Amino acid sequence: MISNPKLTGWITFLAILSLTTFLTLVEYKLNLSEEREIVNTELNKFESRFTTALSDGISAAKTLGFFAQNKDEVIQNFEEIGRQILESNPQVDVIEFLDSGTIVAVYPLVGNEAVLGYNVLKDPKNFREVEESIRRKDVYFSGPITLRQGGTGIVGRYPLFDEGKFIGLSAVIIHFDKLVERALQDIHNEDRFIVQLSKVNPNTGILEKFVSSGDSLNFSGYKATVPIEVGNWLLSVQLKESLAWYDLRWFILGRIILSGIFGIAAWNFARQPSLLIKKLNDKSKEILLANERFELATRATSDAIWDWNLETNEKYRSSQFSVLFGYSQKVLDDNKQFRTDLIHPEDLERVQSKLQETLSGDTTSWEIEFRGKKADQTYAYVSEKGYIIRNEQGKAIRMIGATQNITKQKLDELSLIEANQKLSNANAELKAFASMASHDMREPLRMISSFMSLLEKKYGASLDDKAHQYISFAIDGAKRLTLLIHDLLDYSKVGFDSNLIESINTKDLIQEVMALKSALIQENNATLIIEELPNIKGVKMPLRILFQNLIGNALKYRKPDTKPEIKISGKEENGFWKFSIKDNGIGIEADYLEAIFGILKRLHPKEKYPGTGMGLAVCRKIILQHEGKIWAESTPGIGSEFFFTIKKHE
Repeated sequence: MISNPKLTGWITFLAILSLTTFLTLVEYKLNLSEEREIVNTELNKFESRFTTALSDGISAAKTLGFFAQNKDEVIQNFEEIGRQILESNPQVDVIEFLDSGTIVAVYPLVGNEAVLGYNVLKDPKNFREVEESIRRKDVYFSGPITLRQGGTGIVGRYPLFDEGKFIGLSAVIIHFDKLVERALQDIHNEDRFIVQLSKVNPNTGILEKFVSSGDSLNFSGYKATVPIEVGNWLLSVQLKESLAWYDLRWFILGRIILSGIFGIAAWNFARQPSLLIKKLNDKSKEILLANERFELATRATSDAIWDWNLETNEKYRSSQFSVLFGYSQKVLDDNKQFRTDLIHPEDLERVQSKLQETLSGDTTSWEIEFRGKKADQTYAYVSEKGYIIRNEQGKAIRMIGATQNITKQKLDELSLIEANQKLSNANAELKAFASMASHDMREPLRMISSFMSLLEKKYGASLDDKAHQYISFAIDGAKRLTLLIHDLLDYSKVGFDSNLIESINTKDLIQEVMALKSALIQENNATLIIEELPNIKGVKMPLRILFQNLIGNALKYRKPDTKPEIKISGKEENGFWKFSIKDNGIGIEADYLEAIFGILKRLHPKEKYPGTGMGLAVCRKIILQHEGKIWAESTPGIGSEFFFTIKKHE
């Protein structure tokens, strides 16, 4: 069987399927038997209710017959007699006395007056069943029939004889609707059954059905029938549909699936030995490959790999440990205090304290930096990282990690710190120099401007137009150079101190800028549209200069025939605050959208648009200090839109 797993699986499948099929057939027969029992039970309930009502009718009819044959003045006292009989037989609705075949008394009279004087022997629809009761000399029920007083009922008639001669009838009426309602009230799950009361019409010979509509030929369930002799009825109860198979559908499906599962399990079990051998070989190869990979990885990396059993204090160190620190493998293995001897005395307490705290906690990671002693008695900066394995109680039982030589990185960091300090000192000296130089340069420029003005004032009358033009050029050049020196000084002074970061209401900040530019705004009849702006964090003074320069440019580079319109908006985007300042000015050619942010970069003649070309350079420096970026989009003749982002500080 093991040599042919597929055959094993098929045999198991068919065997289990055969067994479950047999069990299914047994259950099917049991379900059929249970359905028959249910149908018979429901039939017995209906029959019991039905015959109970008929028994009341028989009792009432015979009681009235006794009174009629043994008492005088029955008709005169019929109301009292009728009332007593109906009280004793509650399922009887009407009681009648017939002289020969004519109804001469009825109780209750109210509602039944129409039957008085009615001769049943002269009614062709009923006389055959009246004759049947006379022939039997016992109570016999006819109907259900349509009553003369209205409604439908069954009529039980008991013949009366005097010395063998027929003299009349005592009769009872049971309303058919009430009878059926009482008979059906104990039928459970009525929707599952069809109940029929049938009888051959003695006049037509046709089988008539009552109680429940529908033809039993349309239903497949079990049918039980019982005769009711006192009316020549047949009473039957039938299941509308047999559920013997239907109730087993999930069991059948489940057993087929179960057979399949057993077949697959048998097939799988039969092939396990060969699979186990294959898996064993594969695992062996994987282990050998993993060991080889680990060995090669430890050789390839510059890190020293280690494995520390915290319970037994056994340690494994890769050969790279010897390369890193210069110790022989024998020294590493023999010195049990090697770890504490390795750590610099100034770092030992810190390392041991953190190790104890980490191992006694619940973390699974270990990381620290310290100085390690090499075999040549020098020290190397090392970084140690490890993973802690804990047992179910959370106790640290093993730690695996790597030690890396970070001496070069540490020395580079120290060099960087030293270089940053030198740069900071140089920037401070540069600012001091720029302030001093600007002061020293502005003084001669003021002198040039002043003396040229004095020259023009004192000797202006004797100078020709050319000389006046030269003097004007000199004065204008001195003013522009003074402005340029001022802007260069401002550019050098723009700084960023994180200690000065504060919450800023951007809308209030722009209102301050608008107040500074109010004269220019009114002069140009400009409209500023300030949309929803966020509150941000930054250094307030540089940001005021930023908005001042951008709004100033939007006012400066306007179209002469168009009223300036400036729209300012801001929103959060990907961890930054993004702002936009859009105008309807002269616009910028696409080739210059990056160049405009350079120092002393101008695109237009100073006569047309005054300035030094430092404004946007200052804006870029401020934005870079706030860890953002600035750019522009523009269409010549339509306008420009400047965007900038500022890092969002928590």
